[in-house]
Amino acid sequence: MSQLSETSDAVRNALKGKFLLPFVAPPNAGKGTQTQILTERYPLVTFDMGATFRAIMKEGADPAAKEELSKYINAGRLVPVETVAKVFKQHFEALALRSSQVKGFILDGFPRSAEQAQVLEALCDTWGISVAKVIYLSVSTETIKNRATGRRFCSANPLHVYSVSNDKLAPKSKKEGSMDEKGRQIWLCDYDQAELIIRPDDEPEKVLVRLEEYEQGTHPLLDYYRQKNLLLEINGEQLPGDVSKDIKLEMESLLNLQAGSVG
Repeated sequence: MSQLSETSDAVRNALKGKFLLPFVAPPNAGKGTQTQILTERYPLVTFDMGATFRAIMKEGADPAAKEELSKYINAGRLVPVETVAKVFKQHFEALALRSSQVKGFILDGFPRSAEQAQVLEALCDTWGISVAKVIYLSVSTETIKNRATGRRFCSANPLHVYSVSNDKLAPKSKKEGSMDEKGRQIWLCDYDQAELIIRPDDEPEKVLVRLEEYEQGTHPLLDYYRQKNLLLEINGEQLPGDVSKDIKLEMESLLNLQAGSVG
């Protein structure tokens, strides 16, 4: 991976004095909600590895990377860490050059294994920055399954999200006498009365597969950062606002902010 040790002075200057904040969480743990809150509240920007891969594969954002990734994906093989690292480095550095005013970067989806964490550490040495903390949302398997199967999205506006298994987050009305193809009650959006739907990834069988894949690489990753005293474990079983308050305490320390100085 000698090419990973090469970077430009412009990138080093863009990253000078900044920090990285990897975010680790199981599927349906609320990571998207929390990263959005963080970037709205603090001078941070998120690098989303999953979104980067989707853009490469579906939108042709990086033809060379798409060709390389397709060799593995089309054959049903895991993308090797060298390829993942190369894509991460290229696209993260591009983001860094566009984000000179931020104080740090949230990393969503990278690293996903201890091996990738070692790669990130080597890249940090090249850039002259470091991982400040690794935020880990701890949520039980049972809670994740309940959240997934209870979650509903507005068919007209997917930004309207509900949970029929949580009274505080549930929609106010349902389509009386109407069930989906699996015999589940159809609910209606509070804003426009459009039907609420379940994403395919939230079906129970899909959730279990995603959890198994997540756990295979995550336990060694958490141990890696725990041994370095970088792991910040947050109780993700709480309501989103309470999770956000717990994270806020750590962010104020990282950004040298006094409690109450930000919204």
